[in-house]
Amino acid sequence: MKAFQFYTVFFFFLSAFLMAQDENLIRKIDSLNLDVPYDQRIETSAFNLNKYLQNAKSAESIHYQKGIADSYNNISLIYYYQSKYDISTRYFFKAIKLYEALKLDGEAGNLYSLYGYRLRHKDIEKSMEYMQKGIFLAKKANAQFELMGMYDNYGLVKEANNEPDSAEFFFKKSLAMKKAANDQAGIPYSLNKLGTLYSGLGDFKKAKPYFDEAYALRLKLKDKVGIAENLSFYGTFYEMQGETSQAISYFKQALEASKDAGYRWLTYRIYEALSTNYEQSNQFAEALDYHKQFTAYKDSIYNLETTTNQKEIEIQFETEKKEKQILIQRAELAENKLSLERKNTWMILIIGLALLIGLIGYFVYRNQKLKNEQLRKENQLKDALIRIEAQNKVQEERLRISRDLHDNIGSQLTFIISSLDNLKFQLGKENPEAGKRIENINEFTRNTITELRDTIWAMNKENILFSDLKVRISNFLENAKSHVEHTDFEIEMNESIDENHSFSAFEGINLYRVIQEAVNNAIKHAEASHIKVSFEKIENHFEVKVSDNGKGISDLSKESGNGLNNMYKRIADLGGELIVKSEPGKGTVLRVVFS
Repeated sequence: MKAFQFYTVFFFFLSAFLMAQDENLIRKIDSLNLDVPYDQRIETSAFNLNKYLQNAKSAESIHYQKGIADSYNNISLIYYYQSKYDISTRYFFKAIKLYEALKLDGEAGNLYSLYGYRLRHKDIEKSMEYMQKGIFLAKKANAQFELMGMYDNYGLVKEANNEPDSAEFFFKKSLAMKKAANDQAGIPYSLNKLGTLYSGLGDFKKAKPYFDEAYALRLKLKDKVGIAENLSFYGTFYEMQGETSQAISYFKQALEASKDAGYRWLTYRIYEALSTNYEQSNQFAEALDYHKQFTAYKDSIYNLETTTNQKEIEIQFETEKKEKQILIQRAELAENKLSLERKNTWMILIIGLALLIGLIGYFVYRNQKLKNEQLRKENQLKDALIRIEAQNKVQEERLRISRDLHDNIGSQLTFIISSLDNLKFQLGKENPEAGKRIENINEFTRNTITELRDTIWAMNKENILFSDLKVRISNFLENAKSHVEHTDFEIEMNESIDENHSFSAFEGINLYRVIQEAVNNAIKHAEASHIKVSFEKIENHFEVKVSDNGKGISDLSKESGNGLNNMYKRIADLGGELIVKSEPGKGTVLRVVFS
């Protein structure tokens, strides 16, 4: 037992130690693959090649697939700048296969794009195809850093296909992204591409600032490969303008810089450029010398076998990919068939289970629904009883208040009237003026009693029938007629109105007060000989009119005193509308419309 425990503990610590070792090695592999700047990888390519080959072996030893792919990518890049294109292409497609297997779309897209860029002078259609595939994968992975370089290279493909406007668009798009990301190493590439594009279009004045800005950045970064490239761009810039002496000077500087950086492809191109420029300046000996060096370099770095090997690798990669896709499709078909059979079995079981659950659910739901309905009815009954009880209490309170008003205030007002009558009788003959004032107070008190009776009448009723309201208004008009000479009063009710229609006490008293106020205003201010109150029902609305043939109102806004404002407020409380129309000499019509 103790031995077992010892081996268990030993195995645990050994596993932890090995895992720690693997993690340290992964960090070391990633550091070389990802942290070494692009220009440094190229400058010391011979030295770096061995480091990256060893890096790939280290990654293979621990089965670290991404580390292997990153190492292959760097190895391919170094071989490319050493002009060993066939070996470069082999490692290139090995890296792509691994990235695709790992579903690293950004990295795979970057390599597809780079391969398309390299094909631009050999097969423009293939170049476009690989570039577009790369950009699609990078966008899918939202790989913004990779897209910056892709747009640059796609611009070059567009330029090679004689599409300068499209080329300019992609160069500027890449430049804007690099500046936003502060990519100091990448910015010069976009600047040089724009300078080269404008030079090719003959706009040298526009091209020069782009070359200058790129060269200054590369000097600042001490980028040997970049400095060599920019010196070569200056040589081409002056060559295109026919300034061969300036061109030769820059090409010579570029030649030394490219050799120092180990950039063989650029060295080969500069030999050709120097030969051409010396020939144009009639320095044939120098032209021949550089042409010989150009030819020797050309044979060493690029030949028919290299091109054929690259094509074979590409075809092999595409064929292998298609065969893999066919096998995957066959496996998927078999899996789909088995999956379909399983699904059908499960579907039958699920449908049966669903039916059973549905039946149980239906009975539970039906039972619950019956309970809820019973509960709802019980609650409705409780609510109705509570409402009735509340209404009864309100009605009892209203009756109590109305009794108090009648017994207390009513009796007191009656006592005041009686006292005023006695006082008038005693003082009337001796002091007619005082008697007249007492008569006015007496009249005011009688009106107050009438108002109080109207209020008590409304409070004693929960609902007021239309017939009751009509009687009340008729009594009011009769009373008014007895106090006003030379004025006729009329009440009219349309046949469409049901006399048994009821209003709430609130609606009834408010409507009565508005009619009362309107009639009083007509008596006091209009000097009318005829006042009419009419009722009409139009669809679902009631309409009450109080009209007179008096002198009318010239400006309603000036006449809107408290009386009219109170009427507006009362009708607004009913949810209705009060409309007043009046013209001088044509009387006044007051309309109340409510539901």
